[in-house]
Amino acid sequence: MSTLEQQFCVIGLGEFGFSLAKSLAEQGAWVLAVDQDYERVEEIKKYVSEAIQFDATDPVLLKEHGVMNADVVIVAIGESFEPVVLITMELLKENVSRIISRASNETQEAILKKIGINEVIHPEKDEGVRMATSLLSTSISDFFKLSDEIGIFEIEAPPGMVGYTIKELKIRERYEMSLITIKRRKQLQQEVHLSNMPEEQYQYSVLGVLDPLTMIRKTDRLIIMGTQKSLEKLISTN
Repeated sequence: MSTLEQQFCVIGLGEFGFSLAKSLAEQGAWVLAVDQDYERVEEIKKYVSEAIQFDATDPVLLKEHGVMNADVVIVAIGESFEPVVLITMELLKENVSRIISRASNETQEAILKKIGINEVIHPEKDEGVRMATSLLSTSISDFFKLSDEIGIFEIEAPPGMVGYTIKELKIRERYEMSLITIKRRKQLQQEVHLSNMPEEQYQYSVLGVLDPLTMIRKTDRLIIMGTQKSLEKLISTN
């Protein structure tokens, strides 16, 4: 199932939750938005697939409104931690495929991980758009928004580009995107013995200004600038 075919549910429409739900929907995802605040629910309705006002700490209402059927549920409540725990526990009981819960400090994160949540977020004011983008593409590891249309993305080298030079790929002409630079994995001595080493343990060096004859490698990470639409085209066609 592609990310755009997944159903997302965002519980809690504060500044972060509202931004996240809106951004997911604007990028083509099906989104259910939930909050107790009638005005926030009414405000988000024009952006998302469905918006419902109810107390999400009530397990009966969670089931009745289809929250348990979502592929990804983000508990984005920030005002109080108790409802985050209560809702998260109910989602765990129902074996929801993917649960992402919000914590305001390390103690709250430790509690969430203790009850079985591996994905814990500490969102800042403008992180909703950033998280939405990363949720909708497993290839994107980082994102920086320059304007409403343009962003800088760090992506895994698409398989269809591996083995070709920058000159051959003609990224700007084909996708209206600019390849700024490449982060290339350093060859470490322990790789000989640790071929299954976790990705985060590898080190990368930035190549700087690129030579047109630079060839894309399988483990490269591309730093690329353009629109979300252009990026989707680049990833889907490669």
